[in-house]
Amino acid sequence: MIDTPITIVSVNMRRRNPLFIAFLQATHADIMMVQEPWFGHLIPSRSDTNPDGDEVHGFAAHPGWEIFAPKHQKGDICKVVTYVRQTLLMSRDVRVVSLVDHHIASPSSQALEVSISGSVFVLINIYHHVVQHRPSLTHILRSPLDSVLPTYVVGDFNTHSSTWSFPGATVSSWASPLKDWFEDSDLTLMNPAGFATHRGEARQRDSIIDLALLNDSALCTGRFSPLSVSFPDSLGSDHAALLIDWLPPYEPLPYVPTLLPGFVLDDSLVASWTKDFALLPTPPISDIDSLSCTADALDTDIYSVSRKLFKRWHTPDFRGLRWWNLHCEAALTAVTSI
Repeated sequence: MIDTPITIVSVNMRRRNPLFIAFLQATHADIMMVQEPWFGHLIPSRSDTNPDGDEVHGFAAHPGWEIFAPKHQKGDICKVVTYVRQTLLMSRDVRVVSLVDHHIASPSSQALEVSISGSVFVLINIYHHVVQHRPSLTHILRSPLDSVLPTYVVGDFNTHSSTWSFPGATVSSWASPLKDWFEDSDLTLMNPAGFATHRGEARQRDSIIDLALLNDSALCTGRFSPLSVSFPDSLGSDHAALLIDWLPPYEPLPYVPTLLPGFVLDDSLVASWTKDFALLPTPPISDIDSLSCTADALDTDIYSVSRKLFKRWHTPDFRGLRWWNLHCEAALTAVTSI
C-alpha cells in the first residue's frame, strides 16, 4: 500500500532537450506534467519502401520514467506530456490511464485518471498555444469538467487576468470565458497570491501565466497539499515549477478498549438489580470472623449482580464521542422542515 505523499510537478520546458533531460534526472517528483516538452526526431523506423526509414517524432526518454503522450496524429506537434515514475507504476496499488476520449484530449492538452490505493483523481495538463494574440481554447471551453471526480488542472495558460495577474497587466481578451469555464467546472485557483510563475525576458515584466486549480471534489478530500511555486526546482527554465502533494489514504488506528474497575450504572435496571440481589443468601453474623466473611460475600454479590446487568467501564474512544442520537435526529428534522 502507498503510504507516502505523491509529489506532482508541472513545468514549461520551452522545448529545451538538455534542460529537459537534466530535469528528468534531478527532480524528486513522482508525476511530472510538462508543457512545451522537447518533441523531435528520433531514430527512423525501419521501412520496406524507404531506405532511410520513416521519420519518427517522440519525446525524450528516461529509464526511470513512463511516458504518457497526449492524443495526437502523425504530423502533430505535441505541446504537453506527462511522465510517471516507473517505481510508482510498479506498485499494485497504482494505476494510471490516459483518457484519450476526454473532450479536452488534443496534442496540447491531456487528461489522465490516477488510481492509488482505491482513491481516484484526474490530472489535466494544458498548454494554451497563442498565435498572433489568437487563443486556441475552443476544445477546452466547449463543456465544463466533470465535477464528481476529484480533479487537478495545471499548465501554462498564457492568459493575463485581473483575477490572478499582477496589477497593470493587460488583460487577455479570452480571460473572461476562461474564468467562466473555471467557475462552471467548480475549479479553485491554488496559486499563492503574488508569486510570479514566468520570468519576463528583455524588458518584459514577470507574470503569472502558469496556473494550478483544484475542483470542489478534490478540495473536499483534503488529500492535496497547498501549492508551492519554485524557480530553482525548474533548473533554469523561465517558468517556475508548480509542486503539489497528494496525500494517500491511511488506515485508522483500531480502537481496543481497556476495561477499568466498576460498571456503568443504568437507573432503568434498578428493579432487576434489586430482585436479583434479594435472591442471594445472607450469611449469619455471630462474631468478628463471620462479620468479615459476610462483608467479603457482600462485595462479591454486588460485583456478580452488577456484571450480569451493567456494562463495564472502559477507556474512552480516542476517535471521539458518538453523540448523535434520536433527540438530535428529531431536532434536525424540526429545523429542516421549517
